[in-house]
Amino acid sequence: MKVLILGGDTPLGMSLLRLLDQQQRHTVVSIKVGESRFKSERVAKKTIKRLAPDCLIDLRLDALLEMREYLSDSDIQRTRWFGKACLRNDIFYLFQSSAWVFSGKSDEAPWLESDEPDEESPIGRLRRAAEQAVMDMTGNAIILRLAPTYSGQGEGTLVKLMQRFSRGERIALSDTQFFNPISADDAARVIAAILDQIATGSANRGLFHYGSSDRASYFEFGEAVFAAASQFANIDSGGVTRSSDASQPKGDWTLGTQRIFDGFGIHATSWRRLLAPAVKAFYQHQKVMKHHE
Repeated sequence: MKVLILGGDTPLGMSLLRLLDQQQRHTVVSIKVGESRFKSERVAKKTIKRLAPDCLIDLRLDALLEMREYLSDSDIQRTRWFGKACLRNDIFYLFQSSAWVFSGKSDEAPWLESDEPDEESPIGRLRRAAEQAVMDMTGNAIILRLAPTYSGQGEGTLVKLMQRFSRGERIALSDTQFFNPISADDAARVIAAILDQIATGSANRGLFHYGSSDRASYFEFGEAVFAAASQFANIDSGGVTRSSDASQPKGDWTLGTQRIFDGFGIHATSWRRLLAPAVKAFYQHQKVMKHHE
């Protein structure tokens, strides 16, 4: 298949590009997040028609939030444009969404595809609107809700923790908020597996969830990150402590993964097993950045 990735410069996009390049099973074209913010539907449609992909992978929205960009109705409108272009040109549309469409009410977890998204914050409503735009525009689509994703690159949770540890900070993290995090490399593995099966005729469409096989609190995740960092650098201060902020709400954003296993045979893997390689990649990236300064 010919694959067009919107957001190839995101941590997940970079992981996916590396994996697809190694596999050499698909032809891949990538557009950066900033370049995908087309000013008009006409330009978006012309670009997609010119590139003529068999599959469009949309990684924009989480990346915009991570880069502290203001997510607006215009970004949702672009999702409609992409969905319409996919429908008109018979293009399969894989749209990355997030566990953050859910409120985190602990008695509902793990969240299933059959659960109704209920996050009412402005960002939560925008995420839900983006999903609805995909559903409204084309039936030839998969909405892939991913658990919070960590990477040694970008500006996500792992990088922020590593930067604070390097400054010797001691970080208070919640032990009453839970999720089942995944590495960007693991998310790329999942997307690549879906692509392979779509290319060979899989008729699976609709909503799918993916998260790691292990549930963790933010405190447990932070502890594991600090331990992994200690393997690669001399960190003699800082660390993680349990938050004493009683005002923090309890929450659980763990995603159930049975449907993606039933539909594509994709097994959930442990986030702990893939954490050390991501931490190592962070230090390697920092070394490269210093070399170019």
